[in-house]
Amino acid sequence: MILVAGASGCVGSALVADLQRHPGPSGTPRHIRAFVRREFDAVRLRDQGVEAVTGDLVTGRGVDEAMRGVRTLVYLVDTRDHDGDIVTNDLEAVQHTLIAARAAGVSRVVALSHVAAAEDARSRYLVARWAVELAVTQSGLDWLILRAPIILGQGCTPWTLLQRLVDRSPVVPLFRWRRVEVEPVALSDVVEALRLAVDERERSGQSFDVTGASRIDFGRLVRGWGRASGARRLYVPLPGWGTRELTAAGWTVARLPRDESRLLVETLQERQVCTDPSRRFPLGRRPLTYEAALSLLR
Repeated sequence: MILVAGASGCVGSALVADLQRHPGPSGTPRHIRAFVRREFDAVRLRDQGVEAVTGDLVTGRGVDEAMRGVRTLVYLVDTRDHDGDIVTNDLEAVQHTLIAARAAGVSRVVALSHVAAAEDARSRYLVARWAVELAVTQSGLDWLILRAPIILGQGCTPWTLLQRLVDRSPVVPLFRWRRVEVEPVALSDVVEALRLAVDERERSGQSFDVTGASRIDFGRLVRGWGRASGARRLYVPLPGWGTRELTAAGWTVARLPRDESRLLVETLQERQVCTDPSRRFPLGRRPLTYEAALSLLR
């Protein structure tokens, strides 16, 4: 059985659907269980034929029930929308998960992190991602970590913030992050990499980057969506990182809570690229370019 923790998010929802479409290596249908926080999401997943368990990993509620009979855990959880410090909450969540996984006899963990995750990152979100990676590698379980930059997909929150800024504002501010490099990756590429990571067990104890084929800067990323969507906008270069301004815009244009918006805006200060080609996850094909990924969103 495969447990997808964080199955209601952008990546989790797409991964569950992908796993349902593709049988396992033996050709038999997969047995998938989803772990979500809200009963609304659990009902929706059950209607799709997926077993679903509700709970809260920060408190540990429901995690023991979710782990019963699980062989592979796919960990996609972050705690941006929880009250309190995200690093503390993320550590609580992953530790509760890993303790329950060991007790239940889970044999493999596949975790999704961020290419810019680091102990000294300026974003608390990225520090939290680094802390989760560290917990997984020290869990004593068989593990594999995939690290992605900003993910281009409907409902993927960092992308949604920038997308709606262009869609809903005639004047688009481009702060210092406009010059920061990024290799944006299509949601479909991330999902495919996760499925392959679940199935190909010979890759263990390694960390891979899943990035797109285009290396651009955030300014070009924002302008690219404007062109693709047909929105005629005035793009204004500005000094500073614009954390306060974009945090406020996160609520007014994207309806994201201020704390969550701030965490995401801070990630724009960090370079989000694969710096070592040997770390790229072997998809078996070239990942999508930025332009190709955008064409899937129109």
